[in-house]
Amino acid sequence: MLKIYNKALCVFNRYYVLQRESTNDVKKRNGIDKKYLHTMEVVRDGSSVVTDLNFNETFIELSKLAFLNHDVGRFEQMLKVGNYNDNELVSLIGLNHGELGKQILENGLIKYEIPSTRSFDRPILESVAKHVNGRFDDKDLLVLSSNLLKNLDAIEFFNKASDEEKKKVINAITQIVQDVDRLDIYHQIIEGRWIPTKCEEPVDSKILDMFYKGQYLNIAEIKKQGLWNSNVGELVRLSFINQIRLLSVAKLIKDENIILKMKEIRQNQYTKDAFDFMQNKLEEMINNSDGIRIKLRN
Repeated sequence: MLKIYNKALCVFNRYYVLQRESTNDVKKRNGIDKKYLHTMEVVRDGSSVVTDLNFNETFIELSKLAFLNHDVGRFEQMLKVGNYNDNELVSLIGLNHGELGKQILENGLIKYEIPSTRSFDRPILESVAKHVNGRFDDKDLLVLSSNLLKNLDAIEFFNKASDEEKKKVINAITQIVQDVDRLDIYHQIIEGRWIPTKCEEPVDSKILDMFYKGQYLNIAEIKKQGLWNSNVGELVRLSFINQIRLLSVAKLIKDENIILKMKEIRQNQYTKDAFDFMQNKLEEMINNSDGIRIKLRN
């Protein structure tokens, strides 16, 4: 069995230090440090999730590489634009942070991370690029309830499987990245690692209607319409619950009482009812699961 995660971590750590030391700007250095900590949290929680899903050691190793690299583009983003606003990054270079991360890996970093196999290049590159905006349906996630990720060797699978089979596995792993990524955003708020701003502006009724109907809140579109404020951002974070697809992650959010803890911490008069609404919706989602996946909702 390949033990390549530790090699990848050494390369990733060197890259992080080089990026951090390339600037004397304290704000940018702090931003890079926070994103490094976020990455380590995603690796930790993601590793727990794939273990609970009974992935074998080779697929766990592959998944950990995807967790490790999912935000590798964020370091350069902080250096380029001084924040983690993807709209600004896209305006500057035409890429979001996932696509930038893929480019960084393609330009050489991935070759140093996993020199013992090229079989994992495609799944890592695609997962990193897709984790920002990828939306996956039930067909992609059925693989999580099969024996494929328990019984097959990951390297052999990616050398021999059809493109369609590979796509489903990559999408399933990317969904795990997305779920755990969102989970850590909640952890950051509860632990005080990140304190989102608040404002005294109400949320437009159009946005509230979209939120309560479970519609996707597109940040770029909301800003284009001039409806954005910090309280809308609160609703966007709460709406992450609608995008969680793994029962294990949903249960973590429930068992850790995350939504109600955030409500208490935030004390936001403009969105307090939204916290209660989403807590109830989380319960409904868990009850509607098939044991592994949260089923797609209309």
